[in-house]
Amino acid sequence: MSDLFEATVVAELPQQLFRLETNDGELIASRSEEAKRLGMRIRTGQRVLARKAGLDPGRGIIVGPA
Repeated sequence: MSDLFEATVVAELPQQLFRLETNDGELIASRSEEAKRLGMRIRTGQRVLARKAGLDPGRGIIVGPA
């Protein structure tokens, strides 16, 4: 999938959201359903693989660790 990119988790936000820093700037992301099901833990400073949400360019979905 070419729409995946690497990002760094900058902050943990309420309601299981995370602020990610990318080469293009910052965006807000949540964990994918598969990552939630597998119990993937995400912490500040961690590198993750993410993809942009379809309808909102300021939002993203964390797919897994980088």
